Amino acid sequence: MHPTHPIIELTELLMRETDLPQDRASALVHRIWDAGVAEGTRRMTADLAAANREAEELRRALDDQ
Repeated sequence: MHPTHPIIELTELLMRETDLPQDRASALVHRIWDAGVAEGTRRMTADLAAANREAEELRRALDDQ
């Protein structure tokens, strides 16, 4: 048996705790989930760009030796 996806778990929890209907609970969870994914992607992209800049600086420093 596969574990339940976190979106489904969060939707079900929200429905139990708030009495929201499934469609509204699901829409809210998806909106928050998508915002979190977008923020995580933004941070990861910024971190990768910083790592690429650092690697390039190190390559240049090695070439200058």
